[in-house]
Amino acid sequence: MDDASVFAMSIPDDALLRQREQTVTCPTCSAATPWQGNAYRPFCSLTCRLIDLGAWLDEGYRVPADEDGDVP
Repeated sequence: MDDASVFAMSIPDDALLRQREQTVTCPTCSAATPWQGNAYRPFCSLTCRLIDLGAWLDEGYRVPADEDGDVP
């Protein structure tokens, strides 16, 4: 018996089922989307992925600047 099958036997069936059905919330539209088998994760679709990319390219996400102007 290999290590993978021993590990699989030690996890309850409901835990394995939850791992397979794990969903995440799309950061763009807040829809629940599966994690496994999703080519666009953490997004639900290519559209949401491109909307987020557009926000980055338009500098919609920024790190606040230091008010003192001190640059290390």
